[in-house]
Amino acid sequence: MNILYILPFSYFYNTRLRNGSWVFHALFEWLSAAILVMALGSVPPFQALIQAILVYFAFISLYEIGYLVNDLFAARKEKDGRRRGPQNAPTMWVFTWIAFRIMAFIALTILLDMQEVWAWWSFFLALSIVFALHNIFVDREFKAATFLWLAWFRFMAPVIFVVEDRYRMGIALAASISYAAFRLFGYLDSKGLLKMPGRQRIRFRLVFFLMPLTGVLALAPYDEARGFVLLCAVYSIIALAAAGSSWLRHGRLD
Repeated sequence: MNILYILPFSYFYNTRLRNGSWVFHALFEWLSAAILVMALGSVPPFQALIQAILVYFAFISLYEIGYLVNDLFAARKEKDGRRRGPQNAPTMWVFTWIAFRIMAFIALTILLDMQEVWAWWSFFLALSIVFALHNIFVDREFKAATFLWLAWFRFMAPVIFVVEDRYRMGIALAASISYAAFRLFGYLDSKGLLKMPGRQRIRFRLVFFLMPLTGVLALAPYDEARGFVLLCAVYSIIALAAAGSSWLRHGRLD
């Protein structure tokens, strides 16, 4: 397992995705990002998709460093902190995993020809600062603020460098009020900071992801809001499909 963790994405998969809500990640992150970059990319659809995948692996390489620090060091200082991953891993292996991820990020930066793009470095610097603060903070309520931004960075990473310039802000807005806000509920619940026992119901998710359609109605006349409209529409379709599936199987919305 120590050797396996050298590979970017392996740590995320083994500690969170394998026994977690991989369907949510597949639909609300990866599929949604793929639709956005292929529909609104600054290059042809297939090329845009390949670029997004490469950017995602650059992102997850750095993001997993935050996971490693959180699981193997920061969680030990938290009350009831979740100590995921190999808690007894030798320090040499921890530094090896981190070193390989830094090298992967640099290699992908060069492959994508982003080494002289200021926006690239400012984005990942900001991400690193937020994750560092998330691991430094002990107060759970402070962590709620950093988690919200981590969720936002997580969604935006494979999209922001691939879509056309005019669509970035609309996508960023939709991601913040839909994806990041919804992820925050789960985080608050896991930390005992939320009293919403019905938040996991299909009915709640349907209402939550249909509400941004009011924003779609308001912003639809503006061409630069196309990214906002598309992402909100994708999330609405996913929520409606889940509701329809639940109705067909159980005759009700759980």
